[in-house]
Amino acid sequence: MSANFFTNDAIIIERQIDDLPKLVSTNPDELSYIYEIDNCVKWIQNHNFKKVCLQFPDYMLTDASEVAKSLQNRLQQTVYILGDTAYESCCIDYIAAAHVEADAIIHFGPVCFSKPTETTPCLRIFEKYPLDLNKLRLVLTNHANSIIVLDTPYAVHANLIRQTFNNLIVITDDFVHTASSVIIVGNNLRKILNFKLAHKLTEVFYYDPITTTLTNYDEDLKVLKRRHFLVETIKDSITFGIIIGTVSVKNYFSAIERVKKLIRVHGKKYYVISVGKPTVAKLANFLEIDVYVVITCGMNEIYDSRDFYKPIVTPYDMETALNPHWKDSHFSYDFNSYLTDLEISKEDVDNMLDDVSLITGKVRTSVKGMVVEDVGSEVATRESGALALNTNFGAGFLSQRGWKGLEQNLGCDQPDTVSEGRRGIAQGYQNETL
Repeated sequence: MSANFFTNDAIIIERQIDDLPKLVSTNPDELSYIYEIDNCVKWIQNHNFKKVCLQFPDYMLTDASEVAKSLQNRLQQTVYILGDTAYESCCIDYIAAAHVEADAIIHFGPVCFSKPTETTPCLRIFEKYPLDLNKLRLVLTNHANSIIVLDTPYAVHANLIRQTFNNLIVITDDFVHTASSVIIVGNNLRKILNFKLAHKLTEVFYYDPITTTLTNYDEDLKVLKRRHFLVETIKDSITFGIIIGTVSVKNYFSAIERVKKLIRVHGKKYYVISVGKPTVAKLANFLEIDVYVVITCGMNEIYDSRDFYKPIVTPYDMETALNPHWKDSHFSYDFNSYLTDLEISKEDVDNMLDDVSLITGKVRTSVKGMVVEDVGSEVATRESGALALNTNFGAGFLSQRGWKGLEQNLGCDQPDTVSEGRRGIAQGYQNETL
């Protein structure tokens, strides 16, 4: 009996397309409250910012022009709207703001729990969702010693909740794990998963303000089981693509360097790729890549996508597969929760025991001082510095393709004299009879 390592047809048939967020159209009378115009004006004036960028998610762009007009009338200066973010809308788009040399950014809408790089001063204005405190009080009756963590759309109710529940600790920003039970007010399951994984919490409840129910959150076991398959895929892979999916999350550059070090010490090849928001069409251009390592925000849904032609893995998966000293068994999408600078030498890799791939069934062997590829006699030694043909990396992969792009064929074609070409326009040249 053998396992099938390909996509089941039922996945395509049963796939559900998530509804996109509905476009927001705020009542003009509520615009100042929802977008905190007074707070924005005060912040800009206190710091004497001259070039300010406004960042909105796509579904809030309908209000962007009115917010910008209101700020410009109050400030008597130009503000800029970031219409298309380079990466995820929940992260600060420092790249787009740098195009106008902005000295400040105001971010509107949902945010993630990722640690920002803070290269440019930023003010975050959260969404404001209604919350029925009476129903919340009924639900929290039996959780007197719990810590309440408010998701950003409900942070506006923090002071009122503190007054209502004197015995509870309400947190809206930095979280320190000091309790056995945590209740999150919100219904973003991906953010709740990231929160539980990052803080290694044993028990997490979430209160959904829409259904007014309190649920004990259990992470999807499929997410954790998939890690085992991806680890095996990484061990079998030769060429990696490191995708830069963010420049807003703290230590993103350190995460890239760490992944590069893991790949190099195993004698494998990598390419660093920056294509803005990664899509299936963009990444399909790199056929020689076996696995993509995406360095991005923990809220990015690319890790769960089944549309890409090659596997998408996290830096955690790379550590588990290629680091012989790795002992951390707590998975997280946030690389800041496990990022390490532990040194790995070639001797550590050479001492790794040979094993059998659970995907291909072949033996994976590491020969001391050499990089062994699964191509028979094609071996590239490193100690002597000798070079040999390697058909698994980019150049060798290109040499095996039937079409390699435009070629000059220098020395192959006979030179010819200059001759006159066609005259006219593409709609109809003079030598065409029709």
